[in-house]
Order: sequence, then C-alpha cells, then structure tokens
Amino acid sequence: MNIVSICAVAVLTSVLSLTVKKHNSEIAMLVAVVGCIVILLSVFSSVSSVFGNISNLLNNAAINSNYISILLKSIGICFLTEFAIDCCKDAGQNALANNVSIAGKIMVLLTAMPLFEEILNFSVSLMKAA
Repeated sequence: MNIVSICAVAVLTSVLSLTVKKHNSEIAMLVAVVGCIVILLSVFSSVSSVFGNISNLLNNAAINSNYISILLKSIGICFLTEFAIDCCKDAGQNALANNVSIAGKIMVLLTAMPLFEEILNFSVSLMKAA
C-alpha cells in the first residue's frame, strides 16, 4: 500500500468515525482503531523487505546480530506504545495513556539492558588495562 492509499484510508476512517460518533461514541472509537490497525498491517507487510535488506547489510558489515535485535525490539516497543497511547488519549483516558508511556519506557530500558551491561563491562576492561 502506498502513502496515497494510507492517507485515503486515514481520511475515510476519520470521516466515518466522526459521522458515527454522533450516534454512538463507542463504535466511533472502534472504527478509528480498526482504521489504525488496517494502516499498520499494510505498512508492516511492506516492511518485511526492509528487514531482509538490513539483514544482508549487517551480515556484510559483520555487526553482532544481538545489537540489531535489541534495536529492532526497542523500535517495535516504541511504535506499539505510541499507538496504545494515542488510542487511550482518543478515548479520553489520559491517566491510562501516561501509564502506558511509562511502561513503554521501562520495557525499552529492560530490552536494552544486555547492551548496557556489555558497554559497562567493556568500559571496566578498558580502565583495568590502563
């Protein structure tokens, strides 16, 4: 799906959601969430080729795949968290959105912890060598 189609789905979903909101706000929110999911799924289907290209580049560059795994997991957590935050804010649940934001930040920190440990161990080994 190209960007024109994505924008068309977004505008159509917005108009439909606003139209339905006059009669039933719960269904309007559901329409908006379904529109978001359709857009995300269409984008994710295009991303698989990008992951193949990144994998080829990393194999040629001899970079540890654990680093890239941590990076991709963190990016995924950020995207998913932002999606959940926006849904919560659209539903008027700002406190819940803030909690999801904090949880996402903690999950990124936990995901990156092995990388932090490796950097710390490397720094300590450099200080001992000096």
